[in-house]
Amino acid sequence: MAIFSQNPGIADIEQTRGLITKTFAYMVTLLIGIFTFAIISLLVIKDNVNTINDKHDEFLLRKAFDTRQENIRSHLKDNAEWGSAYKHLHKTIDLVWAWDKQNLGKSLYDNFGYEGVFVLSPEGSTRYSVLNGKLWLDDLDNWVGSATKEDLLTKLRQHNGLPVSMLTLIDSVPAIVSAAWITTGGDTTVEVLPGKPSVMVFIEKLTAPKFMAIGREAGILNVRALPYDVLSSAPNETEFTLTIKNGVVRIAWDSANPGHQMIVYLLPLMLMSVLITIAMTVILMRHIMQKARINDEHMFLLDQARLKLITSEKRFRDVSETTSDWLWETDLSLRIIWLSERFSTVTGYDNSEWTGRRLDELFPSTKDAFKDCLNREELTGQFSFKNCPYLNSQYSTAYCTLLAKFVVQCDGTVVIRGAATDVTLEVEATKRVQFLSRHDELTGLPNRYQIKEFLTGQLNKEEAKNYPFSMICLDLDKFKPVNDIFGHSTGDALLGEVSSRLQSCIRSGDFVARQGGDEFMILLADTSQPGQVEEVCQRIVQELNRPFTIDGNDVTIGVSMGIAMAPQDSNSANDLLRFADIALYQAKQSGRNRWVYYRPDMSEKLTERRRMEAELKTAIREDQLYLVYQPRFNLRTSKVDAVEALVRWQHPERGNMMPDQFISLAEETGLIINLSNWVLRKACSEAREKLPGLSVSVNISPVEFQASDVAERIKTILDDTGLEATRLEIEVTENVTLSEPEKTCQTMKALKQMGVRILIDDFGTGYASLSYLRKFQFDGLKLDKSFIFSLGDSQQNQSVVEKIIDLGKAYSMEVTAEGVETADQLSFLKENNCDEVQGYYVGKPGAISDLNLFLANY
Repeated sequence: MAIFSQNPGIADIEQTRGLITKTFAYMVTLLIGIFTFAIISLLVIKDNVNTINDKHDEFLLRKAFDTRQENIRSHLKDNAEWGSAYKHLHKTIDLVWAWDKQNLGKSLYDNFGYEGVFVLSPEGSTRYSVLNGKLWLDDLDNWVGSATKEDLLTKLRQHNGLPVSMLTLIDSVPAIVSAAWITTGGDTTVEVLPGKPSVMVFIEKLTAPKFMAIGREAGILNVRALPYDVLSSAPNETEFTLTIKNGVVRIAWDSANPGHQMIVYLLPLMLMSVLITIAMTVILMRHIMQKARINDEHMFLLDQARLKLITSEKRFRDVSETTSDWLWETDLSLRIIWLSERFSTVTGYDNSEWTGRRLDELFPSTKDAFKDCLNREELTGQFSFKNCPYLNSQYSTAYCTLLAKFVVQCDGTVVIRGAATDVTLEVEATKRVQFLSRHDELTGLPNRYQIKEFLTGQLNKEEAKNYPFSMICLDLDKFKPVNDIFGHSTGDALLGEVSSRLQSCIRSGDFVARQGGDEFMILLADTSQPGQVEEVCQRIVQELNRPFTIDGNDVTIGVSMGIAMAPQDSNSANDLLRFADIALYQAKQSGRNRWVYYRPDMSEKLTERRRMEAELKTAIREDQLYLVYQPRFNLRTSKVDAVEALVRWQHPERGNMMPDQFISLAEETGLIINLSNWVLRKACSEAREKLPGLSVSVNISPVEFQASDVAERIKTILDDTGLEATRLEIEVTENVTLSEPEKTCQTMKALKQMGVRILIDDFGTGYASLSYLRKFQFDGLKLDKSFIFSLGDSQQNQSVVEKIIDLGKAYSMEVTAEGVETADQLSFLKENNCDEVQGYYVGKPGAISDLNLFLANY
């Protein structure tokens, strides 16, 4: 009799292995099907991507052509709707104005690439034309090679003279032809003649380089124009047809073929993914086989864990009603039974470190409150404690709001379960609001309110009468250029460094505060010894004169200080602050890097400055001012065609005063507007009456140029005096572009629309970048005299002057050299194509009668 033993475990394993093997076969088949479908989809997507990319490129090119036409129409509008153009091109053809002065000349070909510029009479005949940068009179249809003129005139009549454009072929090359009526552009100083207006025409040929440039701007390679009947076999070529007036042009370019690139990168990755996935599946299946062997062993453990899971689920259900951050549970003696994982994250402590300890050890402020809750007859309900401080693992104070409830468990025991919500940020925010009301946010120093409050408290003490101390007001020198050149973030960082250095200069018990901007205050607590104040001030000057390194920039500043002493100067907080401010003003007037003690006579000097301000008001009102004029010599025409108006003050007591003695006062007090109005009105009036044919230039302060009404004021003065706007020139320094550039650009545009010319004065001495020359479109620049004085010093200085002249020419500006005092300087400037010169060698500033005598003898 045979006895067979059978191992059920082995049978189960074989059954599991067969099931896993079958599952593995299904999974591999499914994966192969999925990857095959993915590869086919990838090939389809490749074609779709190429098609979409080509359509997008076609859209960009069509948009680029439309933009090109819009730009030429906009440029044409600027030139056609211009009072000067109406005067010099419609009323009469002024070749000097149009060609010699480059108002409608070679610069349009050099700078904008316009091969054809025409001025047509109302009947369509050519009155003026510039062809390929040369002055050449030709018929429009003859030069274009097709009947274009009549179509343009018809479209202009339909659009009421506004700029129109069309595409045509010129010598088999696509070209944009744009036309507009020549009008005054709203210039009331130019008389409008009856009859039809003349027509201005700009023509730009879209040559092969221009097509390539259009493509580069749109990010498209090798854009080109092909005749309609010419076949091209270039690889990856894509094209579309463009219908124009006298034919059809094919626009072709090299397709980026992104779909191919996608296939090159993704297909190998996808195949690699297939292999890796299959390998990982094999490994996973082996791992599953091993896990299956021990699966039965785990079943018993799972049954044991089920009861614990029920208890855990009930605990979390109860706590979830009150939880917000980390959760806790204690017995009735407040001994911690359980903590959630968030406890470690929030507090930094390990859970096991606090399990078994009392909760009121972590939150000592809740000890009495918990005792009251536990003394209740009925342990029911919820209770909370707000903003409870505790010490976290970093030994810093944090805050939590506790919310808890009594819970009766299944075995009848009572526990306390609750949640702790971290409110550290809210508490600190409240404290910060309180801090900022009495401190400077940028530096963290006390503010003016706190130092005044502190001063008032100290001075009200009885012992303050015998306890001297000093108040120092500080103002940083050369701080504004730091903001202008490096930006406000660098300025803020610099103020923080200054704060640190000031605190390192003071003694224990002294007080540093910031009252705003670049002004600081220091309160020296005990200055019974005379040298104590001097010692601190000397340290401050030394520390703040050391260069600062901010964001890789080396910054150098200075400091001025005003000092008021208590009790000898005053026992009033307001007086001490005011006296220190007065002394600070005196220090800044006396130079830089110094300190000045308050003296009673300083108030008198402040009064004297205010008297000077009142006298300047009187001088403007009572015509104590007068103008002198300095001629500008035109090197091309060898004659004087402009003068610069310079103001002088004949003070009844101080005598003749130069501008540098009162212009800064006028800017600081706001009198610069009234002073400038007087100069403008006087210069325009005398130029119209006594300087026929000459232009007059007037300097405008950057402070005044920021005023919103400067253009309206100049227009009113021109209307009142009767001076033509084209004879007025406004000189501004390049620093005018630094503050509110958009507003400055609008003001300049309004002045130029009137016909007023704008010049850059003292070019090369300011902070503006070269990009502003393009953005603001000045009419001319005046090279600062410092460059002219140094011409004889070195070849390098001469090269700098040559480059500045070339720069001005590149931006179509007339270049004037200031400070010419020798024949050699004049000869050098003339050889290097400088337009105008100004200086003592040509003519000194003088009264208008002397100027007329000079012109008569010239």
